[in-house]
Amino acid sequence: MTPISAGLRIAPAYTAVQPTPAVVSTAAKPLAPIASSTVSLGQSPREEDTSTYSSRGVITVPLRYALEHDSQTKLSTKLLVGVQSSAIGSRLHGLGAALLNELVANGGQSFTQSVFAFAEGSQPSAEALKLQGNNLRQHPANAVNLSLTTASGTSIALTLASNEQGLAVSAEVQGGQLTSDELNGLASLADSFQAAITGLSEEPPRLQLGKLATLDPALFSSLQMRTKLDTANGEPLSFDLKLDDSTRKLSLQGPAGNVQLNLDTRDSSLLGKSAQRQAAISNYLSQFDAAQSRGKGDKNLVSLLKDAFVQLNSADDIGRPSTGRIPLLAAKDTVLLSGLADFSASISQTSQQPNSLRPTEMDHFDYQVSQSTKASGASPANRSVQQDQQAQLTAAYHTSLYPQESLANALLSQNYRYHQISDQSSSSTRLSYDNNVLVQASATQQASQNERVRTYANGALQSDLSTPRSVSESRNLLGLLTDLFERERISLRDRGLSILEAQLQSQRSQWQLQSDPAQLRQQPAQQ
Repeated sequence: MTPISAGLRIAPAYTAVQPTPAVVSTAAKPLAPIASSTVSLGQSPREEDTSTYSSRGVITVPLRYALEHDSQTKLSTKLLVGVQSSAIGSRLHGLGAALLNELVANGGQSFTQSVFAFAEGSQPSAEALKLQGNNLRQHPANAVNLSLTTASGTSIALTLASNEQGLAVSAEVQGGQLTSDELNGLASLADSFQAAITGLSEEPPRLQLGKLATLDPALFSSLQMRTKLDTANGEPLSFDLKLDDSTRKLSLQGPAGNVQLNLDTRDSSLLGKSAQRQAAISNYLSQFDAAQSRGKGDKNLVSLLKDAFVQLNSADDIGRPSTGRIPLLAAKDTVLLSGLADFSASISQTSQQPNSLRPTEMDHFDYQVSQSTKASGASPANRSVQQDQQAQLTAAYHTSLYPQESLANALLSQNYRYHQISDQSSSSTRLSYDNNVLVQASATQQASQNERVRTYANGALQSDLSTPRSVSESRNLLGLLTDLFERERISLRDRGLSILEAQLQSQRSQWQLQSDPAQLRQQPAQQ
């Protein structure tokens, strides 16, 4: 039978035995903890603890586990299972969903819970466990925090904290009582919250935001998720997601580098129809892939940017009120636009020095891309809309001089090429109206690439070549759009059917962002 003491549950001893770690002097604590099943904690058991020897002669100690509050909920079970693992993904497995579901189950009342390992023979008190749980939540080695504000102003803060000693969670609700609709809304986020935690704790990390990126504005006005986790090699990975009525921001920083994405969501009238947005997303994803291929960037970092771009833009499938800037007053104003919210994004890969004989030859990958839109005019009938898209890539990498030779051997023998990439691209579109009559429609695309390659044989410079390419195209699209608008008018009059979007699909390559000069040369002639 499981013993109960002072409002806490002492779980039965775990069947695995643990190696006793080396003695490390630490400050006195109310509870002298010992690590979970596969984590070494710098502290020895007390003399009265029961010890045995393994087959290798190492002193081992059976472990027991104590909950801060006596409970048999699914959350407590997840804590007891998770604390027995060393990998952070296993420790947090199911905890995020269980925490949200327990908050919903208890009607939105605040609570805390924690679990700690202790050596057979020691007896923690309820007061000691509460103190240690609070300390872990305030000073975690690994942590996940989720904060939400409801449309009515109530704030919700969820915390998952972990270190070698144990696991702790908390749910805090302030500023009001959660309604049944808000509780149901929280319940619907549980699986997505857990998927986000699971994805970030994988190696390499993945981005799985789900419904966290598509909050219902009728229920929630803002969300922030902050995560700090140790990766498999012990280096930290930090993640920050923030959503409100004016912005969607995401940043991820880890051993491989940094990924940033910031969407300006103040003006929903910038947004096009679903097909237009999907075409723009597809084109941007192609540009990201092209940059990775040309600059030999980290595929996992680029995948994270692609996932972030798709998932944060998916929130625009939900109708949202327009606020802030001068609105684009007519739906047809968006025909030369991407149909997406304005944004800025970047990848900055951790630099490397693979060649010790030439330390200035750094391998790196830095990519930035952005979109900005301006609407102006003295009156709605006399308005102008301009959208600018631009991208920049700077990168450098080494390759072996001989295909059959590994790069490590090539650098050892100093038979290699050092590539330096410097690319820029942009696209600018403009529409202007005079007394509601379209008088200007234009697009300018530009792409320039330069690659410098230095070739070394047995350490001696053999060649230093630069290959620049640049193309710029300007198009007057007034005749094209005037014709398309007339076809649209006739179709709506005669058949009640809109054909504008279908006609635009085959034309968008004339104003979308394109980083490859060769692709610009292949653009279709103006129709």
